[in-house]
Amino acid sequence: MMRHWRRFFAKLGSLLRRGRAERELDREIASHLALLEDEFQRRGMSPADARLAALRAYGGVEQARELHREERSILWLEQSLQDIRFAVRSLLKNPGFASVAVLTLALGIGANVAIFGVVHAVLLRPLPFQQPERLVRVFDDVNGAGAKDIGMSVPELEDLRDRSGVFSRISAIFPVSAALSGGDHAERVEMLGTTVDYFQLLGAKAALGRVYGTADRMPGFTDGVVISDGLWQRQFGGDPRVLGRRIRVDEDGYTIIGVMPPGFRHPGQTLSADVELWAAAGFTADPFLSPPVRARRFLPGAMGRLRPGLTVQQAQQRLDALVAQLGRTYPTEYPAPAKWALRIEEVQSDLTGGIRPMLAVLSAAVGFVLLIVVVNMASLLVARSSARVRELAIRRALGASRARLVRQLLTESVLVSLAGGLAAGAVLVLARGPLLALMPADIPRLNEVHFDAPVLALAFLLSIASGILFGLTPALYASRSDPGRDLKEGGRSGSPSRRQNRLRGVLVTAEVALSVVLLIGAGLLVHSFWDALRVNPGFDPRDLTVARIWIPQPNNPKANRYITAAPVAALSREILRQAKTLPGFEDAAMGGTDSVPFVNNSISGSRITFSWPGESDSGQKQQSAEVAAVSPEFFRVLRTPLLRGRAFTDDDTDKTRRVAIVNESFVKKYLPRRDPGLRMRLDRFLGFRRDPTFEIEIVGVVGDIRDHGMDAPVSPRIYLPLYQGAAAEMAVFLRSASGNVAMTQALAGIVHGIDADLPVYGVRTMQEMTSASMTRRRFVLFLMAVFAALALFLAAIGIYGVMAYTVAQRAQEFGVRMALGAQPRDVVLLALRPGVLLTLGGVGAGLVIASGVARLMTSLLFGVSPSDLPTFLGVPVVLAAVALLACWIPARRATRIPPMTALRS
Repeated sequence: MMRHWRRFFAKLGSLLRRGRAERELDREIASHLALLEDEFQRRGMSPADARLAALRAYGGVEQARELHREERSILWLEQSLQDIRFAVRSLLKNPGFASVAVLTLALGIGANVAIFGVVHAVLLRPLPFQQPERLVRVFDDVNGAGAKDIGMSVPELEDLRDRSGVFSRISAIFPVSAALSGGDHAERVEMLGTTVDYFQLLGAKAALGRVYGTADRMPGFTDGVVISDGLWQRQFGGDPRVLGRRIRVDEDGYTIIGVMPPGFRHPGQTLSADVELWAAAGFTADPFLSPPVRARRFLPGAMGRLRPGLTVQQAQQRLDALVAQLGRTYPTEYPAPAKWALRIEEVQSDLTGGIRPMLAVLSAAVGFVLLIVVVNMASLLVARSSARVRELAIRRALGASRARLVRQLLTESVLVSLAGGLAAGAVLVLARGPLLALMPADIPRLNEVHFDAPVLALAFLLSIASGILFGLTPALYASRSDPGRDLKEGGRSGSPSRRQNRLRGVLVTAEVALSVVLLIGAGLLVHSFWDALRVNPGFDPRDLTVARIWIPQPNNPKANRYITAAPVAALSREILRQAKTLPGFEDAAMGGTDSVPFVNNSISGSRITFSWPGESDSGQKQQSAEVAAVSPEFFRVLRTPLLRGRAFTDDDTDKTRRVAIVNESFVKKYLPRRDPGLRMRLDRFLGFRRDPTFEIEIVGVVGDIRDHGMDAPVSPRIYLPLYQGAAAEMAVFLRSASGNVAMTQALAGIVHGIDADLPVYGVRTMQEMTSASMTRRRFVLFLMAVFAALALFLAAIGIYGVMAYTVAQRAQEFGVRMALGAQPRDVVLLALRPGVLLTLGGVGAGLVIASGVARLMTSLLFGVSPSDLPTFLGVPVVLAAVALLACWIPARRATRIPPMTALRS
């Protein structure tokens, strides 16, 4: 074995020193010939005769050279290098073909690599934590009411930790807004409340200082907090002496004990931005209830690390057993009709589940684009090989094997494909920033997208695979040559043979079919986007500005000035009174944060279960709805219609009877044939324990507001009077013609004039928020439209190429027909026939494929069926029109050739 490898490396070294080896061989042959000449001269021959005799005795110099080369070199490697050198020379002789081919491939490969870079970072790359596959999220569901992720209580969290036998560590996950002071300036930040196990279960460590752990456990909030690198740089200038510094969060004092690395991010949903401050709590002392109440599910959820050796499926089975056990132990808290359940999901799936369908569709789309590019390149190579019929026939006649010709032609195609892949990779690396700026900012893990080694390796593999794919079939056809036949067919003009025409026809049909699939996908998205734009949002976004206000929540409830309804009502009234003095003022209203459309309320606890008075806990059907608190002016300012009953008034306060207004979807689902006036009972704290004193009367019905997006279904919603309860976060809705910047400054001035400790943030116009809610759909539509336009263009080029060659081949035939009296119209129809047949075949095959692919896009469609008839009829019409134009141009050109010129061609 060692002898074999030594011989291999010796041959490789000889190949690399080929010039030197050739010179040594020449000297050796010359020396042999000189010795033979001397011998023959000693025998009495003249120098000339001795030279001839030496050559005859040596037996052929060139044959000796070839035998020596074969012995000292690696034949397949040397032939490959010869093929590469020949391919480079051939491509340099045809710069037009090379440029078009490289650019086309760069586009197809670059699109695939770009989307794969995002898919790899978002979906495939493991989260940057220890054993990320064991990290899971835990959710409480009320299946009886159709409510998912309703929140978790502290006793349930303790049961999961101590009784489930599932988790080695588990932590509550509680994202909240917070008012931060003690840095350069006061601001609202996003804080994550956790238990002390949070960083240990992630296996995360601080870049500066330390993280909190089990030694810091306390019933309430711990004194030490951890901040993000971004907050450290922004508020403290990156000062390493920040450790031990005191800050105030919601009027409570804390000590900074650690700073996280720049790349660390909470692996879960947040309110509106990345988490910038982490604080730990036991959730069993102020500001929380002590002792904790099992029915009070104020924790949005939990994150845990599975015990070693436990799979997600096994863990779910153990949680199901725990649910059954708790149902028997606490039948009042978990009534059977509620169908309460615990559900776990891998953290990475929970984080990226919302973006997965979009990326799957885009991945399929760019895959189709690459296939179209490959087919187009194959057609281009077939056309190019038609001009090389004579060359290939001569090579075959001189003894070249078919395998040798195939390898040579494949080398050319792979070399072109590698050049395209290299160009694509260079563009992606250099233009990473602008490319990512085109993507929706709410895509999770977008900051982790890098066109690094795995992504560039994919570009290389795609280049190799594409080169083989589009080069193999033309190479096989071109190498299957009969020298006699091909020299006759290609001898005069190098025109393509019938089998090459058939191959190009098949390729163009496939290209048309793939284009149909992409066009139908884009058409469905266009139709869906148009329907979403035409949907009534339930309010008038014009000249409407929203500003959000965070009300600090100190740990000591007695220090909270806004813990009851009266001060919240007073604050709201004063803000509205002063807002009327702003320039351009038209109208204003207040609401809780859950009243702001298009804001992520999925983790803010805005869903509540309810029941009707007189129904027993054991016999009732569980029902749920979203809840929002609004001021009396809310529906008037948003211009949401009041359908029945009355609106809220200033008299609806904490001193009067409790009332509610429901939306139209609530009535359709729960009260299809009832008028306002019915009383209902809310289950306080999102639990199941009934409080017979907490009853409200439905006094009105309003139109639906699409709170979760223009393209999202409307959920049943209950509106409560803002003046009847406390709030932790509020929003100001101001209708005014003033600009957003001016309104930001004016609203901030009003709020800070009333209470300087209230941060104002998130000031945006409703038109901006409406547009932002469609960002993902708009992005997918844009890319699909680009891909579809590219596919249409390539298909048109492919059809045009086939028709141009076909017409050129039949020039003599058309000249004879016209000389015999055929009309130009007849010639045009005759020339159009092949292109029309190819188009019809491709459209038919494409419709069959598209009918299956469209069903995979269901999650991205809104108001449109996957078998939408206008789209499936319109796309073939558009493609047929483009194809007919591509066919008509060369056909029309054929009628303008004089018959005598055509006969001489």
